Amino acid sequence: MAETTDDTPSYFSLPPELQARVSRGIELLRPHPHRGDLIGAGAVPLTVALLLINLRLDDSWGHFLFFVLNVLATGLVLGMGVLAPLEGERPRSYQVVLQLCGLALLFVTLLRLMQVFGAGDPIGSAGTAFVIFTAVTATAVWLARERGSEICTLVAGIVGTAALYTFVRWAFSPESANTARWVLLLAAVLLLAGALVLRDRERRNSVYLIDAAGVAVLALGLTFVFQLFFGAIVTGFGGEFSRISVAPGLIWKLTLLAAGLGLVAYAGVDREAGPGYLGAAILLLFTLLVGIPGEGGPSLWFWPLVLLLIGGAMIAAGLRPRRELPPEPDRGGPAPIVPAPVTPPPPPPPPTPESIAAQPPAEPPAPPAAPAPPAPEAVSPPPPPWMKEPAEEGSSEFVVEADEAPTNVAEPEPEPEPEPEPDPPARGSLWARADPDEEPTRQHRVPPRDDDA
Repeated sequence: MAETTDDTPSYFSLPPELQARVSRGIELLRPHPHRGDLIGAGAVPLTVALLLINLRLDDSWGHFLFFVLNVLATGLVLGMGVLAPLEGERPRSYQVVLQLCGLALLFVTLLRLMQVFGAGDPIGSAGTAFVIFTAVTATAVWLARERGSEICTLVAGIVGTAALYTFVRWAFSPESANTARWVLLLAAVLLLAGALVLRDRERRNSVYLIDAAGVAVLALGLTFVFQLFFGAIVTGFGGEFSRISVAPGLIWKLTLLAAGLGLVAYAGVDREAGPGYLGAAILLLFTLLVGIPGEGGPSLWFWPLVLLLIGGAMIAAGLRPRRELPPEPDRGGPAPIVPAPVTPPPPPPPPTPESIAAQPPAEPPAPPAAPAPPAPEAVSPPPPPWMKEPAEEGSSEFVVEADEAPTNVAEPEPEPEPEPEPDPPARGSLWARADPDEEPTRQHRVPPRDDDA
């Protein structure tokens, strides 16, 4: 492939002046790290305000005006979330807040865009809903991959499930609620497979995919709850509603039970709180739906008895008698040191005449060394000739005669004369003191003179 140079024309290049303006605009939108928390906190009420404006003034303003307003808000909030500098492998909290608010505003912007193109109910129409959900899913996936935003993986999983359901509605136009449940089950299986693929490489993204799968199963159970709620409303208004149509079948009961228990177990093993909460919610839905009495009235058959047997068997297996195992190497103390048995050397064989004859003759002992002669006593040198012996016996001082004394003896140096003290400063000088006997470090004042007045 040939290398391109700077002189190669590009159809996507901008004029230098326009490039400079774009660069300045980008730098203005790039939040500084030490002000990021303030900007992220301000993005939340701004997003809520725009959502309220879209709801309250829906009948008063035109679709194009809403579209322009939402485009500006989305570009501001989502642009700051994308342009914020990454200070590590994972984005900071304010960056995540900006990205989530930007995705919410992007969803509303796409709704207004479809209304500008003539769609009266963008969510009610399967085709436009599929386009909106797909665009939001693609944006969330890009943020998760390029900006390291792991929470966007959860958003992509949930919105992607909605996109899959709207695609099925658009392509096949199903009329039964079971179609939505099968789609939710398929989405949960796909998300679980993706979580298993990413478990070793990107653990946090894997956990969020597990959460998205749990949300899909939770939505599956809520479809039965909505039918139950709708049936209660119909019965309250005097209508007839069959509870048998609300009760889930065996497949859906097994799905809810397996998903709930699996999420709780996953949360306990990997110490993740999100899957545990979702598993508990799914088990509550299972209890609510399966707790509805059947045609034969209240009975322990089938699920209460099966769950009692399974739970009791597992607890009994955990409480069975056990043997004490040795401590683990990393938790126990140092292994005891067992001394190796010491074998004494064999005794020497008894001497034989041949071994005695083969030994060399013993050498005679060396004579003792002669004692060292005593060291001579130190003799002091004789005194010089100009010194006489002491007059008294026993005295160690010598007398020096004046005529014979050496003439090269150095005389002591005279002491230096002290320097004369300087004269005191004149009166009125800056260094003058009021009292000559006053210490130099003591504060003093010069009394005013008559001519000063």
